[in-house]
Amino acid sequence: MQAQREAELNALAGAAERGELTVKPGTVKRGSASRQEAQALLMEATGTASVEEMTRVVLGRPRVGAAAGESPIIRARVPQELKAGFAALALREDRKEADLVREALAEYLVSRRAG
Repeated sequence: MQAQREAELNALAGAAERGELTVKPGTVKRGSASRQEAQALLMEATGTASVEEMTRVVLGRPRVGAAAGESPIIRARVPQELKAGFAALALREDRKEADLVREALAEYLVSRRAG
């Protein structure tokens, strides 16, 4: 039964991506009714039992470091050669690039304080 439902949803998603779906007149929902239905659908899709739990799942990655608060993002452009070398290192060490970036930044800050 689950496999059949998943196949149906995949077919529906494919039709939506191809622009083959049209809205049936009178079926558009607005306001609190649409919010409640959307929350119920997301809770079903994520296998969660509450809006709070569903929100955590839908929003994605857990925070880095402290259990609460933001995980700020640092962005930088680098030469392609540096990026390729970094990606190769991550692959060789079977680690995520983000973990290597955090480690490298921490080591850099320690070395600058000591110098």
